[in-house]
Amino acid sequence: MNKAKLTSIFKLLKFRLSLSVAGTAVFGYLLAIKWNGDGTIWANVNWTVFWAVAVGGSLLTFGANGLNQVIEKEQDAIMNRTTNRPVATGKLSSKSATWISWFMAILGISVLLAFSSFAAAFAGIISFITYVFFYTPLKGISPAAVLVGAIPGALPPLIGYLAHTNQLDYAGFLLFLIQFFWQFAHFWAIAWLLHDDYLKVGYWLLPTKSGRSKQSAMQIIVYSILLVITSMMPIFFVYKNFDSNTLFLQLSLVLIAGLAMVVYAIKLYITLEHKSAKQLMFCSLIHNPIIYLIYLVL
Repeated sequence: MNKAKLTSIFKLLKFRLSLSVAGTAVFGYLLAIKWNGDGTIWANVNWTVFWAVAVGGSLLTFGANGLNQVIEKEQDAIMNRTTNRPVATGKLSSKSATWISWFMAILGISVLLAFSSFAAAFAGIISFITYVFFYTPLKGISPAAVLVGAIPGALPPLIGYLAHTNQLDYAGFLLFLIQFFWQFAHFWAIAWLLHDDYLKVGYWLLPTKSGRSKQSAMQIIVYSILLVITSMMPIFFVYKNFDSNTLFLQLSLVLIAGLAMVVYAIKLYITLEHKSAKQLMFCSLIHNPIIYLIYLVL
């Protein structure tokens, strides 16, 4: 296989993006150890499960990303940001991309099933099906696609959590909710920036038909506030044996991270400018890793 073909496959699978998604699954696994009172995290890591979550989650995401490009090849060829994708340019045939993507997805589910837990593998299947067969075609039909897409986007940390617990509980559901509410500000900020490009293929991903408006920006503010509230809930309802100083520090740091999102969302509401949307997008990119690190370290 030549270098050009490998580069095309690399782009098909969205390698770096997929690894970041798998990273949230790893966070979920480590938090499951801590939140279930199983002692010091690193002393109790099952490294087989750890790597199954990392590798299986990556492979499953590779497959979903690849099939997304196969389904959207005509739209990708029109939009500026996607015109160089390998299926859209013909550097990879739809048949080859489909085979590669299904192979990755099935292998990823198999890894999760064989080396982690049934619940984690089942959640992985739900994530894959929802992303490929519901979210992807819905993008050209309704702004509700963002709501539907938030479900598979919120499942990776829960997949990691289920790899340890093999059952859904309150703490795992909170992890899902945090990732779920985070996605709205993140993806609507991106949709704000790329609205004109999306309109070329009939995608309307902003929350209201008014487009880049105060009504749309207000919804971003609302979901950012919901994210702040949800991010605080594990501190009150999940943690065990914490002291008041730790509680205060956790709450302070989580609030600072969350309120930064709200501030940038409010700025977008006031200005309606691309610059504000870009600031919100970059803030969202670092928000959840910071939140997960707060949960893990403190």
